[in-house]
Amino acid sequence: MKPLRLLASVFSLSLRRDLAHRVNFAFDLMQSLLGLATVLATTMAVFHQTRSLAGWSRPEALVLVGVYSLVSGLRGTFVDPNLVTFVGIIRDGTLDEALLRPAPSWFTTTCREHTPLALGQSVLGLGIIGLALGMLPSAVRPLDLLAAAVLACCAVAITWALSLIVACAGFWAGRFELAPLTGAMWDIGRYPAGVYRQPLRTLVTYVIPFAGMITLPATALTRASSLTALLSGLALAVGFAALAVVVFRQGIKRYTGATS
Repeated sequence: MKPLRLLASVFSLSLRRDLAHRVNFAFDLMQSLLGLATVLATTMAVFHQTRSLAGWSRPEALVLVGVYSLVSGLRGTFVDPNLVTFVGIIRDGTLDEALLRPAPSWFTTTCREHTPLALGQSVLGLGIIGLALGMLPSAVRPLDLLAAAVLACCAVAITWALSLIVACAGFWAGRFELAPLTGAMWDIGRYPAGVYRQPLRTLVTYVIPFAGMITLPATALTRASSLTALLSGLALAVGFAALAVVVFRQGIKRYTGATS
C-alpha cells in the first residue's frame, strides 16, 4: 500500500500547488476544450461525407472520441508531467531524489509530480461518452461498462509503459529527446483501428497499440464486450508494464547520479 499512499500524497501536493495559481485552471480548461473541439470537428467532417468510418457509425465514433479524451486527460495528469522531462533529469543527475524515496525506483521516478487540472479533459471525455451512448439504438449493459472501465485502465497502463520505455532511451542516448515522438504517435488513437490497412492495423493494435488501447474500450461500450478483447487488453497492459520495468532497471545501471 506504500506506493498508493505515495501516489495520493504527490497528487495532493500537486493539486494544492495548481490551485494556488487559479488562472492556470482557466487556461488548461480552454486548452482541453480547443483540443476536444478539434477532434470533434475532424470526426464530424468525416461523417459529413460518409455514414460510417471503417464500420463505425457516428455515435460509435463519438464514443471513441470520448474514450480518447478520457485517457488523454489521465495521461496528461499522471504520465506526461514525469516522463516528458525524464531525459533532462537523467542528463543533469537530479534523478537521485526520486531514487532515494522509500518505494520501488521505477515507481518513484514516474511519480514525481502530477498535473491535476488536466483531469478536466477526462471529465469532458466522460461527457462526450454519455451523450454518444444516448444516441445508440440500444442501452449499454452494466457488464460492458465494467469491461470498458477495465480496458480504459489498461490503456493508461500501456501508455505509461510505452512512455517510460521511450524515456529510458535517455540512459543510452542522453542527447535525444524522443518524448515528442510518443506524443505524435498518440494521435493515432483518435481513429478506429479498422481505418488502418494490414499489416499496419495489427501493428497499431497489438505491437505498438496506440490505436488498440482506445479502440478496445470503445468497442466494449458500442458493440458489447468480449472475453477475448478483455483478455487481450489485460495481456497487453501486463506485458508492456513488465517490459517497461525491465528496460528501466537495465537503464538505471548506467546512471551515475549527480554526486558520482
